[in-house]
Parts: sequence; structure tokens; C-alpha cells
Amino acid sequence: MAQSISQKAVNNFVKGLITEASELTFPEGASVDESNCDLRRDGTRRRRLNVEYESSNVLSSFTLSNSEVVATGEWTNAGGDANRDLLVLQKGSTLYFYNKASTPYSNQLVTSLSLSSFSAGTGALTTTACQFTTIKGMLVVTSEAMNTIRVVYNSNNTVTATAITFEVRDFEWQGYEAAGDEYFVEKSILNNSPALAANGPRLYDAYNSGWGSINNGIATILSGQDAFLTHINQSGNVLQPPLTHPWFSGKDSSNVQSRAEFLKIDAGKTLTANGRFVLNFFNKQRTAAYNTEPNKLYTMNGVSDETESSRFQACETFSGRVFYAGLKSSKNSGTILFSRIVEDANELGECHQRNDPTSENLSDLLDNDGGVIEIPDAYNIQKLYSFQGALFVFAENGIWQIAGVDGVFRATEYSVNQVSKVGILHQGTFVQADGVPFWWSKYGIHTLQADTVTGQSSQQNLTIPTIQTFWNEITDAQKAKVIACYDNINKRLYWGYPNAGESVASKINNFLILDIPLQAFFPWKISDESSSTDAIVGLAYYDTYAQAEGDPSIVLICRDGATNKITMGHFSGVAFLDWGSANYTSFAETGYDFIGDAVLKKNAPFIVTYARVTETGFTGNETDGYTAVRPSGLTVAAAWDFREDFQTAQEVYRLKYPLLPNSSNLNDFNYPDDVITSRIKIRGHGRSMRIRYESVQGKDFILLGWGMLQGRNPRY
Repeated sequence: MAQSISQKAVNNFVKGLITEASELTFPEGASVDESNCDLRRDGTRRRRLNVEYESSNVLSSFTLSNSEVVATGEWTNAGGDANRDLLVLQKGSTLYFYNKASTPYSNQLVTSLSLSSFSAGTGALTTTACQFTTIKGMLVVTSEAMNTIRVVYNSNNTVTATAITFEVRDFEWQGYEAAGDEYFVEKSILNNSPALAANGPRLYDAYNSGWGSINNGIATILSGQDAFLTHINQSGNVLQPPLTHPWFSGKDSSNVQSRAEFLKIDAGKTLTANGRFVLNFFNKQRTAAYNTEPNKLYTMNGVSDETESSRFQACETFSGRVFYAGLKSSKNSGTILFSRIVEDANELGECHQRNDPTSENLSDLLDNDGGVIEIPDAYNIQKLYSFQGALFVFAENGIWQIAGVDGVFRATEYSVNQVSKVGILHQGTFVQADGVPFWWSKYGIHTLQADTVTGQSSQQNLTIPTIQTFWNEITDAQKAKVIACYDNINKRLYWGYPNAGESVASKINNFLILDIPLQAFFPWKISDESSSTDAIVGLAYYDTYAQAEGDPSIVLICRDGATNKITMGHFSGVAFLDWGSANYTSFAETGYDFIGDAVLKKNAPFIVTYARVTETGFTGNETDGYTAVRPSGLTVAAAWDFREDFQTAQEVYRLKYPLLPNSSNLNDFNYPDDVITSRIKIRGHGRSMRIRYESVQGKDFILLGWGMLQGRNPRY
């Protein structure tokens, strides 16, 4: 029987990299392997632009060591000026502030701030990344290695930093668990007895419940020689009241407090309100708080003061407040503090209700108060993020959502629920795209999706159906140093990470990119110079940075290899040599194409490749000759069946017509076609075939697609 001939329609790589398919089920429009190809919305593939410094870049006056961390943040509305948008660049233990409104960006350093004086002694400032949030023109900075600070922008282009003092009400009972039923009955203590020390916790709890304070208008309650924590030193026995009902209970018909009436009240074993004392969250000096009480009867002993040595890792502005979390503490790992609605700087640390909860008249918790939220199951909280009327808490072991009952968070009413048991690997992997969060876990890359019916959010793993194999091959050490950035113009997420075994702490050589509209992944790899190696150490998005349509619109924070100083750059070069000298290869490989038949063997007499003309003009002169600007070069090779080795590559970008430079206008390439069509013959045969398109050194390409003419052998 004669060989049958069939045609394969024009194809492309619009689905990006897919590794989660077998040889027989590989989807159309995807690559099985690729590197350094830019995926365009129309399905075309072109070489990524090379890394280069921005035009007229300047080097910083400071240097970056191999061990120092680099982190970036944004300070919008700095100093209350809506037009002042600053890049916050952390370099080790110093913050540098760059104006984002002018170019070159590397020459816009406004001021700096040393963090050394705010060290908490709980970690190395130079190697611990900070997190940032803004509110009312102020910048809030958190790090597990330092005390949380607020930064104020001054009119003379300087900044002032102040450590935030965190205050909470003490709602912890100091002696209840040990004393047991003694809290529900009168407790007799002998005045000036050495045994009084053992009663210190209960004495503190009584005062923290409102007893004994003339500031609350507590009257002396006398019955014979007995007294309920009176401010008058009585002889004989002093009775501590049962802590089952408030201090102002038990008034007689004349509205005078009476012990007899007080004891008639049966409150069971429900403890009364406490929290009169406002304490420093990180240094709860209970003894000192008691000693400030006027006319106290005794010197209190036996009460435990409490210190918290860890510091907040995460902060976020939500509902007019600032939330703080991320303590590495056995007791407070799941503790989240939130300020009252912020009107001035002093309120950033007021994480408590204003009204005394033990007061007779004004004890109400107000909507705008601060407070504390406990999520007992959460540990190692890495990130807080405000999204769609809720605050999401990203911990190592899951994601929680804090939301107002009617969509507005109030201290008086809110809900807490877990939306995912899959947590975050670390805060550097987190990035948002138009409000939607994305993060890396131990298992892959995830996002949140809202249920269209219930409105509840749930996590979705993006790598399982796409690039899980590729993602798994990234080592744990590489994943531990991931940084992320969102290109808002092109709607792309960039995750950068180092090569395996990289010794420079912040150096980035690899990018995994997710195109949001296409839901497609593709990887890039940055080549190193042979010596004096320049390096990418950070990422930032500038909405003022205008590239050609489709080109990456992120700013690269770079370290100059010769001086170790900081400057800035872009993916913008068209020499296709990273840093001006380091070659890199761009390629994409198709999956296994059976042309609709897994049984019969085929051959491919021809592959027709379609590539767009990239040349934009000429350089040179009539004497020395002309050279095309931004020339293309593209090769193709085939591999039959399941062989790993490809055939010898063939050039497929071939101009058909002689070039005729216009000496009066060298910017005119003057080529009659916009698309180069090239047909080449493919040797060999097999049941399936893969093809590989690859770049030529120093040249561009824009691959539109390809078609094949294939023959089937009926005798297989």
C-alpha cells in the first residue's frame, strides 16, 4: 500500500511548560521543556531580553556583602503626600528609601535608616528580612530580629523611627488554676503575715478585677472587724472577696455596698470580668502594675512577671488598623495583635479596649478598640494579607481568615475560620496579583479562590496539573531563598531563586514566571559573567517604568560585581547577552506528537516554520557595509519516538530577499515580508516525534508557529 500523507496544523506553545503528562497524553500547545523563552498572549514565543543596567545608572555609596539579606517594600503616601511613592530597600541592617517617580531609579536615593538601635537580640538583623505596611502616611516595619517600629517622613526629606510600645489588657488569671475553689469563696488572710506571699496571685487577680481601687470609686465594705480589700488598714483578719461577681455588686436599698447583700448573690463558679491592668505585651510587669495602686494594703509577692523574647515577623494594614503576628513562641505562636483604628502614631501599639472592663459605668468594648486574637492551631505565622474584606493569616500549617460579620471588621464582632490546611513555606514566596494571593507551600504553588455561592475562600494547587515535576526539582535550599514580584502591566508573577549551592545570600539566577491570563508557567535562567560577576539581588515593580508592549515591567535590584555596590537594571537588552557578555540559550521543546495515530510509523518530509521579522533597521555605512539591527536566528531539530537526543539542528530563519539599506533612513529595514516562512526536510521515522526550537547566539527570534507534512507507513 502507498504511504498516506497528512498535514499538521500550525501549532504554538501558548500553554507554557507542562511536565505533568505522559508521553501519550501530552497536551497540544505546551512545551515539555524550555528555558529563556518569553510567552506572548497571542501564543508566540520570543527570546527573553537580556539583563542589563538601566540607562545612566549610578552605583550606591554602600556595598552589599555576601551574607546580607535584601528585601524590598513600598511606602505609598509617605508623609501624607499622595505623590510621594518610595521604594524601601533593606540591605542588611539598614533601610534605604528611593523615590520611584524619576529616572534613573538608581540615582533617586532620598535617605536611609539604621535599624541597629532597634535590635531585639533575637536574631541577626543583617540576615533577617523585614516586612512593611503603611497607614496614614507612616511606615510600619517588622522583623523577628528587631522591635517593631514606625517610620515618619519629615518635611526635610529625612525619616524618624520610633519603637512601638505594645499594650494589652491583662486577662490572664494568675492563681485560679492553682487555687481552684478558693476563687469562689471568701479568702481570709492574716494582716502582715509572712504567709501572705502565697496569696499574691489571688491578691493581684482581685485588684485586676477592680477590687481595691479608689480610682474606680470602690467604697470600704465593713462588717465588724472584717473588710473586703479596704484601703483602711484594719486589724485582725482581712477577707479577700470571692471573684465571682463584680466589685460593685451587693448594694442595699440605700445604694450602699453591703457585705451581707454581696454574699446573697450566687454567681456559681463563673469568674467576674478582669483586665483592669494595662501591661506591656513584651514585658508584663504585674508586680509593678499592682504597686502603682494607691493605698494598697500589702506588698504583693508570688506573682509571675512575664517577658516575650520573640518579635513580630508580619504586619498588615486592615480596616483602618495595623495587625501584627509571627511570634516564634510556645505561648504566643498563634497570637495576633491589632491596634485600635489609627488616628495618630501613638495608637499603633494600643492593642486593647479603652474602657476598663471592670468599671461599673463604662466597661463596654467599642467597635474601634484594639485587641488580641488567638488562633491556637496556628504556628509560625509568616504573612498577613488583607484581601476582599478579610485578613488572611498565612502560617506554616495553614491559612486562616479573619473577617467582620457583615464584611466590616470590628473589635466587638468578627469571625475566624481556617480556609486551608496547606500553609506557606516562607513569606518571601508570597505575592499578590490584583488582590489575589499566591504562595509556595511544601507541596507546590497555591492561590485562593472564592466560592461563587458561599463567598468562602479555598486554596487551589496550581502546580499539580502543570509543573509539579519541575517544581519538585528545585531544592529546599533554593526554595528557602525565593523572592517574588508582580508585573501589574503584563499580569505576570515572577518568583526568583538562586542556583543550587549559591553562596551569595541574596543572589538570584532563576525565575519561574506565571502568566495570569494564560495560566501558563515558563522558566528563565540568568547567565553569570566569567569574572566580576554582576547579580540580581532583589525585585520591585514601578508603575512608572514603561517598556515596549509585552516586555517585562519589573525593576531589578542589582549588585555590581566589581564593586559590590547596588544599582538597578531591567530585562531590556537586545544583545541577548546577560550583563553584556554572558551568553544564554533560549529553547522550547514540544511533547510527543503521534499525529492522531499511536500505531503506525510516520516520517516528516517537511516542517514549515513561521517567524516574525525582528530587524528594525541598519547600522554602518556604504564604505564599511551595513549590519541589520536586532537580527533573528532560529534553529529546529527533531527527535523520533522517545529518544532524548535530537538530530542536528537546522537554521529556519532565512531571509529570502537581498537587503537593500536606505542610506537616508537607516531605521527603515525595508523588507517586503513581516513573516519569514521556511521549509526544511526532516530525516528519520517513528511513531512519534518531538521538535526543539533554539536560539542562535546574540540573535533574537519571534516564533509564530509551525506546520508539518507527514507520511504514514501502513506496514508500520
